[in-house]
Amino acid sequence: MKFLCLLEDVFFPAKCLNCHGKVQKQELFCASCRRQLQDIRFLYPTGYGCRHLDGICLLYSYERGVKTALHKIKFEKKRQLLPRAAEEIKKVCYCADLGANWELSENMLLIPVPTDTARFKARGYDVPTDIFKPWGEREELIWCEALERVLQTVPQYGLNKNRRRKNVKNCFVVRENVFGKDIFLVDDIFTSGATMEEAAKTLKKAGAAKIWALAFAGGAQV
Repeated sequence: MKFLCLLEDVFFPAKCLNCHGKVQKQELFCASCRRQLQDIRFLYPTGYGCRHLDGICLLYSYERGVKTALHKIKFEKKRQLLPRAAEEIKKVCYCADLGANWELSENMLLIPVPTDTARFKARGYDVPTDIFKPWGEREELIWCEALERVLQTVPQYGLNKNRRRKNVKNCFVVRENVFGKDIFLVDDIFTSGATMEEAAKTLKKAGAAKIWALAFAGGAQV
């Protein structure tokens, strides 16, 4: 197995998905491109009509290599890129840094926004789960797949803000006890905030306390 891995490293070296330079096989980007693409932003939820969210943080700009990586993962079934995306989150995101902007509590739940059932079956994997769970393990957060999609939705891209909100309305239910819990709600991309807001609304109806939205990438649009 080690010999096969060595051959793979020699003949198929990992490349930065932004500049195509050589990188370690567990990375998506080289150090230079990571600095360019990293764009940690703390947004005000009210500016996006997300009244059930207590904060929003985006880690990377949804452009160039980041957009390429997510497109390959979501639409080209490049599952092998998931661990590399997970590693990128671990390189730039720490609860200690988030706590400087948010009043975080102990024993927080880490809840992924679930993928539409049809898209999950087509891909065979869930993107938010695979890219954020390793980060949660490092930060010693409580992983909790409390949300379930019960209505089929169409992809959000290409829809305007109003249609996005209608598309995801009432699509989630809560399957675990979240009463009184503070939550990190995670997804791969944040644009209008419609999906995160619908998920947060559902969780707060079930008794959740504060909910902080965290996304790998953001092309945030008001």
